[in-house]
Amino acid sequence: MLQMSIAFIAGIALAATVITTASAGSQPRPVADARVVQLRLYTIDKGRLDDFATAWHAGVYTLRRKLGYEIPFAAKIPATNQFIWLLTYDGAEPWDNKEAAYYASAERKLLSPDPAQWIARPEHLMVIPIVETRR
Repeated sequence: MLQMSIAFIAGIALAATVITTASAGSQPRPVADARVVQLRLYTIDKGRLDDFATAWHAGVYTLRRKLGYEIPFAAKIPATNQFIWLLTYDGAEPWDNKEAAYYASAERKLLSPDPAQWIARPEHLMVIPIVETRR
């Protein structure tokens, strides 16, 4: 049941991204590049979803973008106290190395408040887009 829920949410997230960019004039196309796409679904401590989202946007979102990642979608799911986001990277550095450097960076260690403190259950799923839009 959880896997089905995750797949459903991922579909909604990807569809929202496609609709947003398609409405700006882009056309969907088959994906042929080696870009890494990861779906992250976090169950957040009860009563902390807004705190998490605020801290995530101010810290994680800003730092990830600065370090060359793209985040085409992020949203709160209040009914289940969850936060979902898509993280992409298409640089030359391997994903594992890029992630290790991100978590080891002084900027990441200095995030305050660190939104990770409110994550009760993290789920990181690598996904393979079938169609995608580019701006």
